[in-house]
Amino acid sequence: MIDQKDLWKASYIWMRYYGYSCVHYDQEKQEIWLANQSKQRIAIFKYGSYTSQSLEFDKQRVLEHQQQIDDFLKMRIQRYDIYFLTDKPFNPVSLNEREPVQLRFHSIQDLKTLTKKMTNPIAKSHLLRRDNKPIDMYQKRVLNQNLIERAMYRFTPITYSLIAINILIWIVITWFLPHGSDIEIINLGALAHFNVVHGEWYRLISSMFLHLDIEHLILNMMSLYIFGKLVESYTSSLKMLGIYFVSGMIGNLFTLAFITTSLSVGASGAIFGLLGALIALLTISKLYDRKSIFQLLIAAVVMAVISLLVRNVNIVAHLGGLVGGILAVYLYYFYHTFKKGFYWLVGLTVLTIVLLLVKTFLTPDENIYNQIIQDQMHANHYGEAKEMVQQTIDKGYADDMTYYLSGMIIAAQDSKAEAVAEWERGLRTFPNSVQLNYIMAITNRSLGDEKSAKKFINKAAEIAPKNESVKILKRELED
Repeated sequence: MIDQKDLWKASYIWMRYYGYSCVHYDQEKQEIWLANQSKQRIAIFKYGSYTSQSLEFDKQRVLEHQQQIDDFLKMRIQRYDIYFLTDKPFNPVSLNEREPVQLRFHSIQDLKTLTKKMTNPIAKSHLLRRDNKPIDMYQKRVLNQNLIERAMYRFTPITYSLIAINILIWIVITWFLPHGSDIEIINLGALAHFNVVHGEWYRLISSMFLHLDIEHLILNMMSLYIFGKLVESYTSSLKMLGIYFVSGMIGNLFTLAFITTSLSVGASGAIFGLLGALIALLTISKLYDRKSIFQLLIAAVVMAVISLLVRNVNIVAHLGGLVGGILAVYLYYFYHTFKKGFYWLVGLTVLTIVLLLVKTFLTPDENIYNQIIQDQMHANHYGEAKEMVQQTIDKGYADDMTYYLSGMIIAAQDSKAEAVAEWERGLRTFPNSVQLNYIMAITNRSLGDEKSAKKFINKAAEIAPKNESVKILKRELED
């Protein structure tokens, strides 16, 4: 048996899973009109009894007022589906029309019949699921015109998928992968200036899915749930996904340009991009009220305040992501409404990206692996430092400073002779290293081999004649 609750539940299912919004409700006729802007479709749910004359009247009412309906909804409707929930079946074939607009009648005697008209298996399951929710709950959700609250009801598969992927990656890292040291975090795919300028561009994306502590993960997933659902509900799943990745990568480009000595992980840049996109969408559409703006501002302020309490927050990525989200929305909007503005904005976007890349590659390239090795040495963790030296060499990122540090570690742990052998190995690869020639001069002098010491210091002086330390040691050896 079909009842009035099924009318409201079916309407709610269409809104939740198929992107429709309620645009009209006629209480006397027990009739709910739902519109899908992107698909340019109308779904009409009716409940009660009928006559052949009343069905024909419904058909003519739509056909005769098509232009007025288009003007009222501000869209060109391509298809109407009228779902008549009634205990008495009828043959809809004679009522259907193809011109001047597609018009389809559906005779619905129970919810199982309605599921045959549906394509989403999750929506089918939800419709058939027995529940004790009152009819008022479904009625309030269908008629609710608040943008924020309505979006929270929607089924947003991309948002849920991104949250699931982030949580799954966090679980794998936490329980199965080493992540205690900086070099292990780099190996997981963190954003590091040194690695990216050496060709590891995949880190622009991989770093967006890394969270190293539960607080960071919870904060970002809560924010993603709110802003992801809002943007995906307001646009579409694919557009939301595009905004997410574009914002995240632009946020990471800002990070590379202005933060060169530390690592960056997390989805914050992409999430702030969703916030920027939402601000742009609301500004363009003007479909907002005071309550919606207040709710959005509260969520944004809470997100910003909490993020400031998280350790090592990347403000640069947040601002970059925010800009990326706004740019993505306005590029799409101008492309369809204002071509000249679109080309200007494309030029501005390209110029911004080029400037960020120029700044990234012109910034002095500090070997982050050497920095990590030195941090371990200062903490007297020579075993870990020695292991990191080997990893740096294996990855092909070793330079003369790497061999210098390696020799210092060996000198502290083993013997000076073995350290000299390590520095000599480094000099074979980097013969013009001031650092290695200088340390070899000092070491040979301490061993009493002044001839070798002079040879190395003369080489260092030839390479860096203005280096004060080299000049002092050279004078001492000559005297």
